[in-house]
Amino acid sequence: MAVIAPPPFRRAPATAQSSSSVSKTPLKPSSISRRSTLKRSIDDTSLLTVPSSPTKRLRVKFDADVDIVSADDEDDIDPLVVNEQVRRAIERHLAYDHEAYERIRGLFTADHDKERAPSTKALKYHVQALEVNVTRLRRECGSLVHSVISSEWVGRDESYVSAFVRFLGSLAVSQGGYISSIIGMLVDLLGPQKTRRLPDCKVVRQPKIHRRVLETIRYVTQLIPIASSVLAQRISTKLDFDFSKAKDRMTYVENFMQLIQYTPEVTSEVLNSILQQLIKLDASVQAALEDDDDDAVDDILQHMTSSQTLAYHEKRRSSQASSSDEDSAASLTDDSESEDEDTDPTTAQRKQQKEDMRQVDMIMDVLFEYYSELMRSNILEARDNAIEQLITQFNRFILPTHRSRHPQFLIFHFAQADATKVDRFLTHCLTVFLDHKYSPVIRHAAGAYLSGFVGRGKNVSPVLVHDTLDLLCGELNQLRLKYEPSSLQPDVKRYGDFYAMFQAVMYIFCMRWKDLSPSVIDAEDGDEYSDLEDEDQPYSLPRAIQDSIHAAIYSRLNPLRVCYPDIVQMFARLTHALEIFYLTPKLEENKRVRIATSWRSVADSTLNGPERDTSWVGENGMLEGHFPYDPYHLPISKHWVEGEYIEWEGVPGEVEVDSEAEDEDDEEVEEFDMLADAGDTLVVSEEE
Repeated sequence: MAVIAPPPFRRAPATAQSSSSVSKTPLKPSSISRRSTLKRSIDDTSLLTVPSSPTKRLRVKFDADVDIVSADDEDDIDPLVVNEQVRRAIERHLAYDHEAYERIRGLFTADHDKERAPSTKALKYHVQALEVNVTRLRRECGSLVHSVISSEWVGRDESYVSAFVRFLGSLAVSQGGYISSIIGMLVDLLGPQKTRRLPDCKVVRQPKIHRRVLETIRYVTQLIPIASSVLAQRISTKLDFDFSKAKDRMTYVENFMQLIQYTPEVTSEVLNSILQQLIKLDASVQAALEDDDDDAVDDILQHMTSSQTLAYHEKRRSSQASSSDEDSAASLTDDSESEDEDTDPTTAQRKQQKEDMRQVDMIMDVLFEYYSELMRSNILEARDNAIEQLITQFNRFILPTHRSRHPQFLIFHFAQADATKVDRFLTHCLTVFLDHKYSPVIRHAAGAYLSGFVGRGKNVSPVLVHDTLDLLCGELNQLRLKYEPSSLQPDVKRYGDFYAMFQAVMYIFCMRWKDLSPSVIDAEDGDEYSDLEDEDQPYSLPRAIQDSIHAAIYSRLNPLRVCYPDIVQMFARLTHALEIFYLTPKLEENKRVRIATSWRSVADSTLNGPERDTSWVGENGMLEGHFPYDPYHLPISKHWVEGEYIEWEGVPGEVEVDSEAEDEDDEEVEEFDMLADAGDTLVVSEEE
């Protein structure tokens, strides 16, 4: 194969100019030099097209199909570069150049389920960069800050969560105006949450989400003490929502109760908020059921006493025993009923009543359990603080509330824990009942709670029952002596304290008449009722108490004409059966007695003022009795008061002769046990 030789190298002939220049320039040692990169050679510039006009500049065009590589797409992201990018973006944003700022903001608002969503690693570096530049995140950067706060973080890995929590802490310290937004976001996350399944992270379920949020709240409140007050306000606002499903409200309630362990400084505020919402919910249920018949109430209770009650307790035990992050099987409620948009209004209303009653039941159970743990504490101060908290809540929230029926059983149960607590609660009720610095409405409500607690509390000793009734009768005598000289007829406006006192005396006697016998009080063997088993032995009442009641009945104040008719009838039957009083003639005479109605036209601040609830006014001019500790029928939480509650035993010696009479007597006894489902204190109305 022939090889073609390269052409011979020929040196170019030198020109005259070049030869002359060479001869004039002295020779220097040759050195190897590199061409500067800032200068183009002729070969480089020959490729450029010279513009037709020397004043016209070249236009550079970019290919739209070329992929632009950013730091997010690289495997190794330099945090220092990201810090600088964030700093410049904020500065340019303040100078009204928003492009880089919006790009960073878009990283946190992007849908994490999209294919080209920013990675957790890239987001973490940007969160860290924002923390470095946190002092620059003033009000002008609010849109970016709120986008970051509301972004997805609880479903990411631990390193990102740690970085995000540190950013929240630094932001709260440096920029206090964002504390409300931070706390609001954290409180919202304590509600029902879906399982997080992010592309580059492990699955995060609801229990772990709530635990992360609770730890974050503790971290923020420790850094910023003022955040605790913002947290308490946010909790109250959140519970004030109208939850259609019991599980939604209960998720918040249980997490708020756990929050007490993480932030003890908000304990009182959390408990007050939960109790206030419980009272409001309970009162709304009682108001809704006020006009319903007994069958409707029985239907709701039957619905609640189904297998759902057992399921609730089983789920609570399993959730407390297990610490694994399982799916929403830890939810304490189960919506077995499907939504039906075509249901009629009556059915929908009844369903909502069932849900509301169920929420009341579950919240009561949670509160019973919380205070029970405190009462079992070995620390005396913890037990004293618990009962003091209950009495304070009773005074602030329960006493002024109309139609509350169940929340008061918290103090009913725990005040019977020992004799000291019984005496403590009774002393408080007596103080309010007799102290005229309180309004008549509050005083009479305290009298109703006093008589209900003494009458229904099984752990209230016979001696204490006697002492309480003896004290009330002494006050009754003083009021009678004070009011009777100026009395011409029953007048509730002028003598309301006297009638409230007498009604409390009647209720305690009807419920605890066996414990008022002198032989029972003096007994030391503990067999309180043995002397009553002998039919030949007559019943006796302490003479001072009997004389006080007799003097009040036959005074011109005429309390039997004004007090609640049902309890008056029961008191008359019982005293007649025990051969103490025979009140039938007096009751017949009272049918022709009219009470004073002039108070209707008198402007009285205690009766016509804003604090006066006219819904308590009776229909025929008599006191409308509320005896707050009516039978407790909520199936989930009723086990807390079992064994502490005295049921009405009926009038001794009354025997039903046939089935119809038995039914009538059962209805009468039930009516006595349910005296005032719709009332809240001793109040009056004008006779027509």
